[in-house]
Amino acid sequence: MSGKNTAFGSLLAVLATVVGAGNPAMAASTQNEVTQKESHEAPGRPSPGHTYKFVFDMNTSHDAALGFNPGLRALAALIADYASYGIDARHRAIVVVLNGSHAEMALTDASYRRLHTGQGNPAIADMQALEQLGVVFTVPARDVTSLAMHTADIQPAVKIGPRASIVYLDLESEGYVFSGLKSLMTE
Repeated sequence: MSGKNTAFGSLLAVLATVVGAGNPAMAASTQNEVTQKESHEAPGRPSPGHTYKFVFDMNTSHDAALGFNPGLRALAALIADYASYGIDARHRAIVVVLNGSHAEMALTDASYRRLHTGQGNPAIADMQALEQLGVVFTVPARDVTSLAMHTADIQPAVKIGPRASIVYLDLESEGYVFSGLKSLMTE
């Protein structure tokens, strides 16, 4: 396992500890070596007991130089941030839509290797780690068909569903907030 993958594993271990302890940590930001604590009255602070619903458009790819998909890592960091406020898996619902050019992320390692001259699917480990944190991945049936793939070619935990725009609109009508994973990396 590379150092970058170890860092992701460490992030998930910290997340599991924070969530498992049930003791929300006070979130803080560091600027110029000085730690600033947030005010409890600050607007936009997540509240334990409230359920947070997000649907993300997969709009980042595996970065060979980094050795991981920065959007998936940013999503893990977001989950860790919410956990630091005491928001556990029961109080968050996160769906990631793997569509268009990113639909290949839904493929099993063997199916991905057939399309990419033996190269394995670089997203599988991160996706499986996020699934353990309650993230649901879906891929539009039309994108599976456009890849000339079948249900057996898709990772078992990835749900095959309707076209992406229908997923976004339907989940937004249920109170989900829509965003792209790239937006998580701009902070």
